[in-house]
Amino acid sequence: MRRVLSIGVVAAGIVLLVALFLFLREPVVDASANGLFANDFCGTIKLADGEMLLNDQKTITYIIGRDADGPYILPRFDVGAVSDQGLDVDGTRSVRKLRLDRLPSPKKLTLHEGLTPYFFERVTPNLHN
Repeated sequence: MRRVLSIGVVAAGIVLLVALFLFLREPVVDASANGLFANDFCGTIKLADGEMLLNDQKTITYIIGRDADGPYILPRFDVGAVSDQGLDVDGTRSVRKLRLDRLPSPKKLTLHEGLTPYFFERVTPNLHN
């Protein structure tokens, strides 16, 4: 009986350590994506070490990931394009990925509003070429 109890305690400890590692680690941020991206309709998105500044007004955090479609930015809240307003942050909608054309040193960021893509071109020099 003691052996079963000991094994259970050890297993619970291992599960706890793995959970702590997964939930307490820092989000992935790739500094090579840092820069200012602009779109004539929507305005600007500035990426700087895990913080996204939208049109010099709103700042939200983000992480960078990669899936079968390539690299992406996942903001903490949904970022979308709004007619006659530019960019908007909506905490009530599901978060959408903003696509990067490549990593490191992306030249283009794409935001989809429904079926319409909005392309943001890099306007700052690439420091990681």
